[in-house]
Amino acid sequence: MRSVKIGKNLRHSVSMVVIFFILLVVSCYFSFTRDYGVLKYLLIIGFLQDPVRKLIPGEPVYMTVMVGAIVVCALARLLITNRAIITEPFDRWNASLYAPVQVYLILIAIQFVHSLVRYGQPIIPLLGMIFYTAPLVAISIAYSQFDRFERVRVLLRMYCAFGAIVGLTVVLSFMGVESALFGEVGEGLTIYDQGTILKAYAGLMRSSEVAGWHLGASACFLLILLTEKSNFKTVAVTAAVILLLLTAIVLTGRRKMILQFVVFAALYFPFLRIYQRRAASGYFISVVVGGFFAFILFLTLLPLLGGSQFELYLMRGSSVFGDATGRFEELGMGSLGWAINQFGVLGGGLGVAAQGAQHFGGALAHGAAEGGLGKIVSELGVVSLALIAWLLYAMAMHVHKCLSLISQVLPDKLPFSVGVAVFAASNAPTFIVASQVFGDMFILLVIGLMVGFLFAIPKLVKFELEKRSAQLHKSIN
Repeated sequence: MRSVKIGKNLRHSVSMVVIFFILLVVSCYFSFTRDYGVLKYLLIIGFLQDPVRKLIPGEPVYMTVMVGAIVVCALARLLITNRAIITEPFDRWNASLYAPVQVYLILIAIQFVHSLVRYGQPIIPLLGMIFYTAPLVAISIAYSQFDRFERVRVLLRMYCAFGAIVGLTVVLSFMGVESALFGEVGEGLTIYDQGTILKAYAGLMRSSEVAGWHLGASACFLLILLTEKSNFKTVAVTAAVILLLLTAIVLTGRRKMILQFVVFAALYFPFLRIYQRRAASGYFISVVVGGFFAFILFLTLLPLLGGSQFELYLMRGSSVFGDATGRFEELGMGSLGWAINQFGVLGGGLGVAAQGAQHFGGALAHGAAEGGLGKIVSELGVVSLALIAWLLYAMAMHVHKCLSLISQVLPDKLPFSVGVAVFAASNAPTFIVASQVFGDMFILLVIGLMVGFLFAIPKLVKFELEKRSAQLHKSIN
C-alpha cells in the first residue's frame, strides 16, 4: 500500500497540545460551575486525551487520566450544592442496594490499607481505587445529569460520532495513511496469527485494545439509537457506519470486541420481547433492514480494503467464536488458580493486578491479571467474589424493576432502555476473559454513565409523566 503522511509538523503538534489543555481547563470550569453539560465535556476530553498524548515527548502516562479532572470537578460541585444526590441512586428507589454497596466500599477501604502497608507508597492502591470506584462515581454523576431521556440520546449520538472518527482513522492507518496522531503508544502490539505477522491498528486511540472497545461500544449504541423512529435514510446511514466500525474492529485485531457486539445484538431482541412483545417488532425490522444494507456494503467495499491482506484480519476475527470456550476456561476460570497461588485467599491488596503497577514496585499478577475473576481475587481476595455477586445481583434486580416500570408507563422508551441495559451486561464476558482494557478510566466511566442512566429511570419516568400531563392540560385549556 502506498503510504501517505499527514500532520507531523512540530509547531502544529505543540499548538494542538496547548489547545487541549486550554479546553481541559475550560471544561473543568464549566463542570464545576454549571448544573448540566458535564457529560459532553467528559466525552470530548476522554476521546482527545489519547491522540494528544502521542504529541507530547515521552508520551506521559498521566494523560490517560485527564478525563478524571472533569469527574473531580463535577463531583466537587455535587458535594457543595447537592450532596444527597450522590448516594440517591443507591438508596432512594431500592433499599436493597444500600447494604451491598456499603460492604463493597468497606472491603475496598480495607484492601487499600493492605496495599498501602504492603508496598509502602500510595500509587499502587490508588490505581486499584480508580478501577473499583470510578463506575460508582460515574453512576452518581450520570444520575444527577440525566433529567430527561433526550439528554441520554444526545450523549450517545455524540459518542457514536467520536467512535466513527476513531473507526475512520483505523481504516486510514490500514490503508497507509501516516500521522503523528495515529498508531499505538510505545512499541505497539504485533499479532502472530494466520501464519504471518499482523499489525494491530489503533487509529487515534493509544492502543488497539482501547480502540476496539470504543468501536464496539459505538456499534452497540447505534443499534440502540435505531430503536427510535427511523426512516429509510437513517437505517441505511446507520448500517454504513456500523459496517465501518466492525471493519475497524477487525483491523485492531481485538477479536473479543466482535464477540461482545454479537452477544449484544443476540440478547437485545430476546430481552426486549421479555419486557414488551409489541415494542420488539419495530426494532427487529430496523435491525434486519440495517443488517441487509451492511452486508451489501461489505460485499461492495471488501475489494477496496486490501484484498488478501484484509482477509487475514477477517479470518482472525472469525476465529474468536471457535476460541471462546478455550479462552473462558484458561483466562476466565483458570485465572482464579493463578491468583490464589500468587496472593493467597486474602488477596494482595488494591492495585497489585492493575496496569502499570509493576512500575511502582507492585507484584503484578501475570496470569491472573488478564482474566477478570483472577484480577478481582488477586486484589480483593476470594471473599470478594461472593460480595460482588451480591452487589451485581442487587443491581440487576433494581434494573429489572426499572425496566418493568418503564414498560408499563412509557413503553415507547423501553427499547432504548433495554438496549442500554443489555450493553452494560454484554461487558461481563469480555471482562472475564480480558480485563486489561477495563483498566482504562474513560472506559470505566462510560460503563458507569450507562448504568447511571438505568438507575435514573424512576426519576426520568416521573419527569416525563409530569411533562406529558402538563402538555395534556395545556391542550385541553
